[in-house]
Amino acid sequence: MSHITLVRRAIPLVVTVLMVAGCSSSSERPAADKSATATPLLPLPHPELTGSHGADAKACKDADCEIVVRGRATAIPLDQKFGITTFLLTHVPPDKVTYVVIRTNGESTQAFHRGTGRFSLDAGLTVTVRKIDHTGAVVRFEPKARDGDKDRITGSKGAAIYN
Repeated sequence: MSHITLVRRAIPLVVTVLMVAGCSSSSERPAADKSATATPLLPLPHPELTGSHGADAKACKDADCEIVVRGRATAIPLDQKFGITTFLLTHVPPDKVTYVVIRTNGESTQAFHRGTGRFSLDAGLTVTVRKIDHTGAVVRFEPKARDGDKDRITGSKGAAIYN
């Protein structure tokens, strides 16, 4: 096939492609509805998801604080009087909080709850998740009288504790 024949056959194809491209960039297209708003892919964080101590875990040394935890393990440096060497708290999106507690006597406890909930330790400490969403959790630490009861946990969407 000669070069001239190839060009003659290609011309209608090129013209068609240009016409289609020209049609798609026509100024006669209807204008976009400016009143419509884009829907976000993820829900927006709750603006009220704040704690009185921000994200400062050090404010919880005496178990009297309210902090926000977001997505990663947060070590809470508790006073020795609670008999706890390690207290880790983790927010797991969208609505789960996990706990790891290691006591000075070597015993450990792992627990979790979904939704809002409360984790009460026999060491004289209560942890309450007051608000939670996919971005974080508002957590309140409070000292309590030692009552001799075992560790307990509750959650609005379920909970479990492992000793």
